[in-house]
Amino acid sequence: MSGAPGPRPTLDHIVILVSQDTLQTIPDRLRDVLVVAPGGIHAGGLTSNKLILLADGVYIEFIAFFDGVDPEQRRRHRWGNLKENSIIDWAYTLPHEGGFGAVQQRVADAQAGYTYDDPVAGGRTKPNSTTIRWAVATGRTSDGSPSWPGWMPFWCLDRTPRNLRVPYEEHPEQVHHPCGARGVSSLSLAVPWQHLTPLGKVYDAVHNAPSTVSVYGIERYWHFGVPSESTDGKHAILLSGTDGASGMRLTLQGDGRGRTSLELLPGLLVEVE
Repeated sequence: MSGAPGPRPTLDHIVILVSQDTLQTIPDRLRDVLVVAPGGIHAGGLTSNKLILLADGVYIEFIAFFDGVDPEQRRRHRWGNLKENSIIDWAYTLPHEGGFGAVQQRVADAQAGYTYDDPVAGGRTKPNSTTIRWAVATGRTSDGSPSWPGWMPFWCLDRTPRNLRVPYEEHPEQVHHPCGARGVSSLSLAVPWQHLTPLGKVYDAVHNAPSTVSVYGIERYWHFGVPSESTDGKHAILLSGTDGASGMRLTLQGDGRGRTSLELLPGLLVEVE
């Protein structure tokens, strides 16, 4: 990698797709293990969400398409054709949007077949009339197609203070979870073997550092930061190849109570360490 190291990418949030019915019932389903914070309706009116705010500042977003949305509109959406009850995507952020240009350039210079689009403005107005602004940047392949969600991070870059968008310090009652979860320790990504090497180059460029090989030589990993600047947990993105379907596994940082896993949804297990 070339140039000054720059800020370490910060893990912003992890996206889980669910049905609208599941979204409404998830606070009751998880009440004994996790506090589910109310979310809202996204611009455009296609989706709504609920959140799990973690003490390290990262959050888990449950997102659902409204029943009855135009099927063609859903099909065109980045997440419209993905499997429900699964982790589908994840976002990095930076302390300042100005640092994203260097990330874009490094990824382009890696010549791995992927680039990042320029950030696209987004925002919403809170019930108290506070305006929140941000920008989102997603990946693209060399033929101009959007990169497959989750294979490389998208970017959520704040144009107003992040604590307006993610009030994890403002509402401490929402980050004290019955299961003891305090943050994200790692996110493991499995991609088809033929994509492993080029995506590894993208991750080297994103982190401006080469990967480390895991002790068994199965995975490569890179370290991220978290908004609270906590040092608890591995704080690692792990990348490996697979002969089957691609997918993601989430590991939370616990408080040592002994719980080793949570079933967030039927078939969706989250590890705790």
